[in-house]
Amino acid sequence: MARTAPADGAWDREPITMHSIVSTVADPRATGAIPAEWQEILSMCAGPGLAVAEVAARIHLRLTPTVELLRQLLTHGLIEHSAPLNDAEAASVEFLRRLRRGLARG
Repeated sequence: MARTAPADGAWDREPITMHSIVSTVADPRATGAIPAEWQEILSMCAGPGLAVAEVAARIHLRLTPTVELLRQLLTHGLIEHSAPLNDAEAASVEFLRRLRRGLARG
């Protein structure tokens, strides 16, 4: 599968960073034949979504390959992401607890 940027330049408008919140747009069970790693990410991001750093921790990948996987999902319209958290949100106790829980599950 080609790893190219969307034609509309969507990545340039809101870059995916470790603090971005990713959520599933499509029902993971209804997406058909997709790679297992995509299916895993879609399942974990259903609901309120997760920070990219937490996704990386749960799938046991470094940030760069995780962001690449998320870009592929974004290109296919399977996920959406919000603007990165601001410094106060990224340093919130709840965010850090969720991140720690995700790392502990690894």
